[in-house]
Amino acid sequence: MSNVVASLDIGSSKVCATIAEINKNQFNVLGVGTSECKGVKKGIIVDIDSTVQAIKSAVKQAEHMSNREIKSVYTNICGGYSTVYKNRGVIAVSREDKEITSEDVERVIDAAKVIAIPADKQIVDIIPEQFIVDGYDGIRDPVGMVGVRLEVEANLIVASCTTVQNIIRSVQKSDLQVDGIIIEPMGTSTIVLNEDEKELGVALIDVGAETTDISIFKKGCLNYTKVIPVGGNNITNDISIVCKISSQDAEKIKRQYGVANSNLIKNDEILKIPDLAGKGQKELHLLDIAKIMDARISEMLYLIKEQLEASGEYEKLSAGIVITGGGLFSIKGMLENCQNYFDIPIRFGYPNYIGVANPVYSASSGIALYALKQKRYSTVLNKSSKSYNDYDDDTYEEKKEENTKSRPDFIEKVKEFFADFF
Repeated sequence: MSNVVASLDIGSSKVCATIAEINKNQFNVLGVGTSECKGVKKGIIVDIDSTVQAIKSAVKQAEHMSNREIKSVYTNICGGYSTVYKNRGVIAVSREDKEITSEDVERVIDAAKVIAIPADKQIVDIIPEQFIVDGYDGIRDPVGMVGVRLEVEANLIVASCTTVQNIIRSVQKSDLQVDGIIIEPMGTSTIVLNEDEKELGVALIDVGAETTDISIFKKGCLNYTKVIPVGGNNITNDISIVCKISSQDAEKIKRQYGVANSNLIKNDEILKIPDLAGKGQKELHLLDIAKIMDARISEMLYLIKEQLEASGEYEKLSAGIVITGGGLFSIKGMLENCQNYFDIPIRFGYPNYIGVANPVYSASSGIALYALKQKRYSTVLNKSSKSYNDYDDDTYEEKKEENTKSRPDFIEKVKEFFADFF
């Protein structure tokens, strides 16, 4: 199996698919695809059939770009809809020479999964914080070390069974298998944040279409996650309702002319937009649109700051705030507006890789990179030349037998050749 992974970001407005690999320690994006999704509301799947169609469309685009065929994927779950449980696992090192192996690491992580959780919840992922060998803590990778007792302190990601099963069901109905479900902040942070920021303390704000994920990292670990039910679509809806224009026109205006602060409007231009009643055109002042957006953005920033303060970590964010996602990124003056509102360092983050250098791909490419760093891979076949390594054992034998039957018996011909001379 090659070191290739496929990932899905199932969001409230779109589905993003990414195929990526790590080649010579370099993360390479092989293919991406996006498709509009109407089956997800506020980060929760409410229409499986619509979600399936969006998944299929996004996957098809990524396959076409990469000339690969996706059979399995890693997908995401919204951070705010999951709970982080801290637990500890302890085992005795099994080898006679007491050298810790990867099998010991797997066993101690499995031991950390033994915890009482509500009946309607399930563990979707486990994230080791540190390993402890014979009382010595702060160890990130104990493999190769010598010890008698191995412990792990880990964060267990627990989510609603219904939410998880609907995600799995949607992926499976798209003719794909689920390799694993990764909490979205862990994936996004892998590609948007650097290690120093996560060590010092940083808030990752992922603004989507209908929700905003707020996550706090400290000492390299995820300490807090929360979701608020506002996003970029709220700005679009405000423009649509107040100006009495279609959502499509409102979205175009937001992206092309929108500003984060009404003070940025120097010339009050007039836009002519088709009237909803279809009786002509409607004149809109850019200053009026700017005031609508200013009000909603101010509310969003207030809600974000309120959650950060409620976490008790706001004053400890030495590395400040990193904003990603497509909800606010394209609005002119947004970064300056945020810098004026928050009294700590702030920047915009997005994947710095060819093909996905846009915050829209932060989650899908981040999930792919996170999986690859964990040495987790997907079943992705090369369409042009499927090698036997691209198949599982059963399929390998079938292909081997099929190829044997289809070609002439070479060995018999060799025997006949030598029989003629000897």
